[in-house]
Amino acid sequence: MDGSFFSAKRPWSRYKDYLLQAYLEPYIPKVNRLGKPILIVDCFAGRGQFDDGSPGSPLIIAEAVQRWRGQNMPVTARCTESDPENFAVLENILACHRDYVQATCGCFEETLPLLEQEAKQNTVFLYVDPYTVKGLRFDRMKRVYDQIRTSSSSVETLMNFNVAIFMRWALAAVKRWEELPENDAFESMADDPDDRVERDELSGIAGGDYWIKIAEDATLDFNGKLKRFLDEYTQRMLSSFRYVTRFAVKEKYHHSVPKYVLIFATRHRDGVRLMNDFMCKARRAFVTEQFEKVNRTALFDLTPAEELVEPEELSSSIMEIVQGSSPITRLDVQLYLFLRGFFARITESEINGCITELLKAKKLQSSTGKFRINDEATLTVAKQSGTQRSLFE
Repeated sequence: MDGSFFSAKRPWSRYKDYLLQAYLEPYIPKVNRLGKPILIVDCFAGRGQFDDGSPGSPLIIAEAVQRWRGQNMPVTARCTESDPENFAVLENILACHRDYVQATCGCFEETLPLLEQEAKQNTVFLYVDPYTVKGLRFDRMKRVYDQIRTSSSSVETLMNFNVAIFMRWALAAVKRWEELPENDAFESMADDPDDRVERDELSGIAGGDYWIKIAEDATLDFNGKLKRFLDEYTQRMLSSFRYVTRFAVKEKYHHSVPKYVLIFATRHRDGVRLMNDFMCKARRAFVTEQFEKVNRTALFDLTPAEELVEPEELSSSIMEIVQGSSPITRLDVQLYLFLRGFFARITESEINGCITELLKAKKLQSSTGKFRINDEATLTVAKQSGTQRSLFE
């Protein structure tokens, strides 16, 4: 790998670091209630720190572990790196955390047998941020997911997937070079977008050869192919997890192609809710930064309409969900909204506020008869009749 990869943290990399740091803070004390030791695994750790002094994921994880161990929580971490030179730097960076963070030299696949055994006694969070898409072979990842699943442990995964690079390789593999876009998203990445990757290797990354039909589909533009591929990929992850969501990160708002996509997978509803709010905050900060200067001098807010969730859009979606699955808890309304296109677009508190307004307007009614309700209170459409079919069936 080019050593310049670790020279400085790139602007678009700050999103995944923010999400990792923000999520670990509530995650550790929450899963501590399960009564098992907690293991945070950085699967592709790198050097631990950038040359400009910015902390990498190993240091972010180590500092979170240190804070919660100070409150007597049984949490440890392991940071794995396969490159010997990078590992030497990593080991030195983590030296002051060695009592609770283990630095190991080896490839991810080599750690699977140990992880399988550890998962029987530990709650596990996997942070998967490889330098190259080629490190994300689906069968290897699924082995991790399924090995942990069969031991009945809690497992969550936050994974960085450069889907644009993958699709560029896919188009080259099916000889549709005319559809290859020119975009800044392909610059400053560990993967070379001009590589020629064999079909078998692409199928190994994707977890099947379904990508071929997507790449060959002349009715889809490049972004359409990305979305279709991600839909298929996340469906395969759902064989191991109950919830799989994603968040696309761009360098500039006007770029049509994302730098990468963060995929979050969990079996617990609270994980979805927490990650949604953090991703929503990150997205809004990005949009604000991109349009702050132009809005300062404009007569009207020029923030793109697709970035705004209008109250009417949210309330009509809530009404549709409640009408189609009645009675339904407030929590399930939140989850269904996240799974139908509102993930990272609106916060949990904003959803709850909209439900309260619908209760006050007597469009909905709660099982408690009150406007202020908790997540387990059920909702129905006011003055409804007839039997409703559950959307979750």
